[in-house]
Amino acid sequence: MGFNSEINFSELNVAGVVKGLREGEYFVDRDFQRRLVWTDKQKVRLIETVLMEFPMPEIYVWQQDPNPETLAQTYSVVDGQQRISTLRQFINNEWPLKSGYLDEERQKASFANLFWKDLSQAEKSIILNYRINSRLIPPHVTKDEIRLIFARLNETDRSLNPQELRNATLNGEFLTASVSVADSDEMKSLDIFSTNDTRRMLDVEFASQLLGYERNGIANESAKSINELYDKYSNEYPTAAEDTSKVRKSLRKIRSLISEDTIKDFFETQNNIYTLHAFLDIEPDRDEAVVRNALMAFVKAYRTTPTASDADVEVDKDVANYRKGASSRTRSKSSRSLRVFALRNWVRKHLGEEIRDSSGTS
Repeated sequence: MGFNSEINFSELNVAGVVKGLREGEYFVDRDFQRRLVWTDKQKVRLIETVLMEFPMPEIYVWQQDPNPETLAQTYSVVDGQQRISTLRQFINNEWPLKSGYLDEERQKASFANLFWKDLSQAEKSIILNYRINSRLIPPHVTKDEIRLIFARLNETDRSLNPQELRNATLNGEFLTASVSVADSDEMKSLDIFSTNDTRRMLDVEFASQLLGYERNGIANESAKSINELYDKYSNEYPTAAEDTSKVRKSLRKIRSLISEDTIKDFFETQNNIYTLHAFLDIEPDRDEAVVRNALMAFVKAYRTTPTASDADVEVDKDVANYRKGASSRTRSKSSRSLRVFALRNWVRKHLGEEIRDSSGTS
């Protein structure tokens, strides 16, 4: 018998789901879910959808075996976390239905700008009785089988980016480490991800790249290469704590190095943060103030040095190489190496030391 015939349709209502969340009957299984980073507008739009009595996408819940001591029955929410969490938050009076986020024709509706507690009884009744279509996964289906189901479902979902697909269908030590780096204060202090980027897990993907550097050095980056890291270090990632600590330490140092606005404006992008991370790995003992001064000079030279098309003026080789490495296929090994070694050579030249070419050889 196939899974389709076993995963039955069921109907829940908002009152039952929110009550179940409060009492622990329903719980969110974060092994399957994207992180809860919906924007305020998305949340308001969902409640508006409910008040309009329009349908929302179905959710998936996984029935757990009853607790043998208490006989309590619980259900894991494996898809639909953001929707049911939004419903619970609104009913808990955590935010109002801001009118600017509603459709234009409802911006002056009776519920506009109101918290849950201020809605009319009729409006509350619409929300509480709203029917949520759901799929009930029986307890004998395993976690790995659920991942396989969602992998197949997501193959044709073009709205999911590669990292969201990994989070929905993969698990393991490398994902856990990547999420911990992405959620760290060090990563968050770098202003390189918008709220939407974080919702789409682009920060987790970037964390995977930094951890990948710890395993493989400068390498070509692609969806396939990142997937290979997730597969290789799924069950065992013995250096996870060491790699995670090293990346976080590097990000702290980068945050300090680029504290000057001029440097920050230039380097605060994913590609340039990766470059600095690799640079600090190959030049670990440099004095921070000295490096900061060299970076300030580099940014000035980069912005004032003509491009190759302006060939009447001599172009600094390292600036030219960095520019070349930043111009195309920025995640390729060759482009990354050009940037890293151009920066390394610039710092050495700035200090009057031996200069090496962009490949890192004497």
